[in-house]
Amino acid sequence: MGFFDQLLAGGVQGLAQGIGTFAKDLRTAITGEAPIDPNKRAELLVQIQALEAASLQAAADYDRTQMEGQVAVQKLEAASADPFVTRWRPSVGWVCVAGLFYTFILKPLLPWVFQVGALAVGQKSVVPLLPEVPMGDLIVLLTGMLGLGTMRSVEKIKGVGK
Repeated sequence: MGFFDQLLAGGVQGLAQGIGTFAKDLRTAITGEAPIDPNKRAELLVQIQALEAASLQAAADYDRTQMEGQVAVQKLEAASADPFVTRWRPSVGWVCVAGLFYTFILKPLLPWVFQVGALAVGQKSVVPLLPEVPMGDLIVLLTGMLGLGTMRSVEKIKGVGK
């Protein structure tokens, strides 16, 4: 029964059914898809939720596997007798300390030392330009090292990875 047949045949009920049929036919014509059965929709939603849960679990498994791999590498590095392998983190820390010492202690004091030294020997002071240390890069490196050190300290306290 078409839209006009239902409209003319059943009064208000026919009008409502006719408009409903017209709306479904119009949706099918526009989208090219038939209306989905509510039971089928619920089944598809359950499948989507299961896929989302599986995706989240796969991401968590991937992260865990990566962390376990990093721990294995760190254990191998720590067990190595080669000082260049086992001492690279402390050496990066010392580079940070040297950069901070230069930037905050030596660089401000050296011009004064040159000035006093020149005056002591009776010369006119010529203070050389001192090179800059890229503090932005140094601070990023230092905070990263401090974060790793903190994480390792927490691991030692908890007894992990002895």
